[in-house]
Amino acid sequence: MNVAIVAPSPVPFVMGGAESVWLGLQRFINEATPHHCELFKIPTHENSLKELVDAYARFCEVDAKSFDILITGKYPAWMTEHHNHKIYMLHTLRGLYDTYHFTGDPLGCSWPEALLPVARTMDLLEASGRAVNSDILPCLQALQRALDCGSIDASTGRFPGPLSRDIVHRLDRLAMAPSRVTGYAAISKTVSKREGYFPRGADVAVAYPPSSMEGFHCRGDEFLFTASRLDGPKRVGLLIEAMKHVKSGIRLLIGGTGPEEIRLREQAQGDKRIVFLGRLTEAELLDHYANALAIPFVPYDEDYGLITIEAMKSRKPVITVADSGGVTEFVVNGETGLCTPPVPKALAEAIDYMCAHRDEAREMGRQAERRVADVRWESVAKTLLGEDNFYAPGRKSTTHGNKRRMVVATTFPIYPPRGGGQARIYHLYRAWSERHDISIVSLGAVGDALDQEIAPGLREIRVPKTVEHLRAEERLSAEVGWVPITDIVASRLIDKTPVFMDRLRDACRGADIVVASHPYFVTQLRMCAPDAEFWFEMQDVEAKLKGEILPQTDAGRRLLEWVREDEGKAWQAADVAFACAKNDLVEMTRLYGANDALNIEVPNGFSPDEVGFVDWRERADVKRMLGLEGHPTTLFIGSWHGPNLEAIERIIGFAEALPGVVFLVAGSGGLKFQNTPVPENVRLLGPLDEQEKQVALSCADLALNPMSSGSGSNLKMFDYFAAGIPVLTTPFGARGMDDEMGSCVLVAEPDAFPAKIFQFFVEMEDEAKTALLRRARDLALDRYAWPRIAQRALSEIDAESNSVR
Repeated sequence: MNVAIVAPSPVPFVMGGAESVWLGLQRFINEATPHHCELFKIPTHENSLKELVDAYARFCEVDAKSFDILITGKYPAWMTEHHNHKIYMLHTLRGLYDTYHFTGDPLGCSWPEALLPVARTMDLLEASGRAVNSDILPCLQALQRALDCGSIDASTGRFPGPLSRDIVHRLDRLAMAPSRVTGYAAISKTVSKREGYFPRGADVAVAYPPSSMEGFHCRGDEFLFTASRLDGPKRVGLLIEAMKHVKSGIRLLIGGTGPEEIRLREQAQGDKRIVFLGRLTEAELLDHYANALAIPFVPYDEDYGLITIEAMKSRKPVITVADSGGVTEFVVNGETGLCTPPVPKALAEAIDYMCAHRDEAREMGRQAERRVADVRWESVAKTLLGEDNFYAPGRKSTTHGNKRRMVVATTFPIYPPRGGGQARIYHLYRAWSERHDISIVSLGAVGDALDQEIAPGLREIRVPKTVEHLRAEERLSAEVGWVPITDIVASRLIDKTPVFMDRLRDACRGADIVVASHPYFVTQLRMCAPDAEFWFEMQDVEAKLKGEILPQTDAGRRLLEWVREDEGKAWQAADVAFACAKNDLVEMTRLYGANDALNIEVPNGFSPDEVGFVDWRERADVKRMLGLEGHPTTLFIGSWHGPNLEAIERIIGFAEALPGVVFLVAGSGGLKFQNTPVPENVRLLGPLDEQEKQVALSCADLALNPMSSGSGSNLKMFDYFAAGIPVLTTPFGARGMDDEMGSCVLVAEPDAFPAKIFQFFVEMEDEAKTALLRRARDLALDRYAWPRIAQRALSEIDAESNSVR
């Protein structure tokens, strides 16, 4: 299905909760379901009655008929007409609904005589229960004319005011009439129960949206932390007032900016415990959540409050007040946090209680995490798209016939693919699914379940780890300085997630081939399918990789020994073993001895249909839009991984030597250096989604790959080639690639990179750059597109099987 989300874009634009909801929902539908979703944002002014009427008229004229489903959630977007219109309510214009009483104005009003025909027409349309936009638009146009020519005096037409309230209520009732809407939902019970928000008797589902952030974790309990827009309804001033009564010396850190910031700073003046942090990056938010004792959040009648969800995902209790609306749907007093009357002294007592009972606060945090475990986009999408449609064309594989059955086990989710390892598994097995029915059984985060056909013949069964599993993993990670160890300990802790083994056994019944993607589930696969062929997929040499990141302590050495045990067992048990690079096969033989398997190279590749080629003219246009015109621009993409971090350190050094060149660093690897002084010509972009990555690939003139360590091969090299970017790489960085690739890239050792970059931008002719690029792209398409790689690998395996027979 094709899904349209239509929403207002505030003027001036701010990135608020509504924007996060729409972007998160669109991304999930596009990446995790078989459906397609487009987001339409229309700039909307709402400072006067005239601007509001103009906005309703604008949405009245939106044509979304070419889509199968329309989703709206705010005024005036729901005036858009569609045969399958789902309303996912964030809120109405609250100043004319549930907070209108603060104005002191009366509820009723008398319409000016000039507008009485419009009022009567709107009454008739509402009474008919069948209002269509072709009838509503003339009413809006009449209102526009009256407001334009001054037929309504300023006092009568004031906003907010009785007339503006009545007009907006009428328009909302027409737009949301049951005859025009096929389903109602709300982001919280608080919103679903507000007077006048929905037609009387409407059946309103509640679907809590998750945060768009990922990577929540828990570490310390050093301070109180809250983050929000600093304006009146968030009542940060109530917290500051409460701190005057707090006996503990604990600090209150406040993140965010807004119109109340100056007043709030003045209110907090003199209390050194209160610190304003300003605007925070996503990484900084995650870090502050992780190290907080508790999260105080005390807004007035909040629609929902993503801060609550983010705090609880970070295993932190929330301190709130009884009239905070959606927040109180998650804060159970004494279980997931504390809820007090909205007075400073009561809040202060709650804060002091948390400080004096830290063990109890940590237990509340654990309960809080469990409380929000099911807050996921999957639930929202199912509510809006319908359970029957969600997995269309179906959960079960649509392929049949004489295909062999293959089961793959991984320690991390695959779909949607974001990192290099996920992309390799998804694209390789998607290509192999033309000849095999393939099930991937993966281990997900707490609450992250999936059972879905992610491509024809390719199914992912994602089993969420239990909270007990997560706790045990965190204890082991703490012993090695919080190095990520999910994969290393997965097989040792899997009995704490018993459902995983149940699903793996079910998938392995009748399987012809089982595959350990990485070595960590070798024992479980051999146990579940002792008679099936066993294939071992090496994305790198894990003992080498983990040895570089684990500390040289007793705990670190014990974990490294677990890695060697699993890797050696998988290597020796394999019927087929395949690696990204030949060097890794050689290294495995050196570490674990020769095996009896068919050992082949299955290099990394790229998906040509996911990376758009950008020619020089288009690239110049993108650079101009981004303010990079006239600036030579390079790009490096890398995750937070030791060899990539070494490469970024080198790039920072290159930047100091070449101040006229812009160095873009994309990926989570750049987060390592966010608090480190870097030259002005280094731009740390952080993790990018697919659209953002395409923009980065579209504005760079030269890609850099200054790698000197690591295992496997560099997937991003092929993205560079496919996007149309020449590449400067080290000889080591080109490992795992065809020998012919040497004629398609610029090659130099790291120390020579600054000179090579200078030569590329100053001395190299455009014709030579174009020829270099053309050779690289042609070779990449011929040798490194995933369908070609998959076909060659199966041909090699088939040839070996035939020779044995």
